Amino acid sequence: MRTPRARTAAVACVLLALSAPSAAANSGTGTGTGNIVVAPAVTTRDEPVTVTVHAASCRTGSASSPAFGETRLTPQPDGAGGHATPAVSRDVAPGSYDITVTCDDGRSVTRTAAFTVINGAVRGGEGAAGGASTADLVIGGLMVASALIGGGVLWLRGEGREDRPAA
Repeated sequence: MRTPRARTAAVACVLLALSAPSAAANSGTGTGTGNIVVAPAVTTRDEPVTVTVHAASCRTGSASSPAFGETRLTPQPDGAGGHATPAVSRDVAPGSYDITVTCDDGRSVTRTAAFTVINGAVRGGEGAAGGASTADLVIGGLMVASALIGGGVLWLRGEGREDRPAA
């Protein structure tokens, strides 16, 4: 009687372990805190990011970051704020970067760790660099291994219980 439950638990552990890396991979489409939204949240050098300010009182102004300098905001067509699409500098170091938006009325807001720059594809036909870090691979491998070991233990503990009378 307990064998089907053990097998179900083992299958659930394996599915959970296999779904964790894909959930982490899909989380980088855009981030927002307060009124500043940045997409994508993870980018490479020399690639554009879209900075959107959701505040009707801040349709024009500027957005600045050490990763791309200062750029002017363009009013959004719906009147709900402004946006800009600056390109990340070619020589910026990998890491997280803040964005400060200064509205034309003088108010400003800073979004700390608004986006992350990673080592990306190398231009000029020299191949690609970047991707998952060693830590990502180790963590993912440990999750899969622990799910398989846990599932195997549950499977083996449940073997032979069909022959035993229920207590």
